[in-house]
Amino acid sequence: MNRDELHALADPAFEQYFLVSTSKLNLLFAAADIRPSDAVLEVGAGAGTVARNMPPCASLTVVELDTRLIDALRREVPHADVLQGDALQIAQELHYDVLIGNLPNVVTESLIDLLPQLSFRTAVLATGQHSDFSRLPPEFTVSEVTTITGDDFSPPQPSVSRIVRVARRVSSE
Repeated sequence: MNRDELHALADPAFEQYFLVSTSKLNLLFAAADIRPSDAVLEVGAGAGTVARNMPPCASLTVVELDTRLIDALRREVPHADVLQGDALQIAQELHYDVLIGNLPNVVTESLIDLLPQLSFRTAVLATGQHSDFSRLPPEFTVSEVTTITGDDFSPPQPSVSRIVRVARRVSSE
C-alpha cells in the first residue's frame, strides 16, 4: 500500500497516522525483542504498516476498532488473526508475549494503567510526549526508544510522539 492509499484511509478525527518510516519500524522491532516462539498482539493496527513488517513469530493477532480498515488489514497481513473491536478489552482477554500499541493518546493513557494486569514480557507503545509511566509498579522497566514525528507517518503526524519500551523486570531468584 503506497502513501497516497494510506493517506486516503486515515481519519485524523481518530488520530490515524500510519507509521511508515523503515528506520523507526526497525527501532520498534529491536525494542520489542520478538522471538520466533512469541505470540504478538498489536493493538491499533490501522492499515497494517507495522504488522506487515513484523519479524517472524509463532502467532500474530492484530486489533483495530475502525471497521473501514479491517479489509485492508486482512489483505496486507494475511498471516495475522485480525480482530475488530475494543483494544483495551481484547488485550485483557488474550495471552501474548509481546504487546505493540499504536493507539490514540487518550486510549494509550488507559492502556498504561492496564499494563500491570496484562500478560506480556515486553510492550512497545507509541505514546504522547507527556505520557507518565511513573505510575507503573517497580516490576516494570521503562525506556524511551525514539521520538516519532511528521514524515515518519502517512499522513504526516502534526505532533511529536515517542516509542516507549515497557518490560517486566526479570526476577533474580
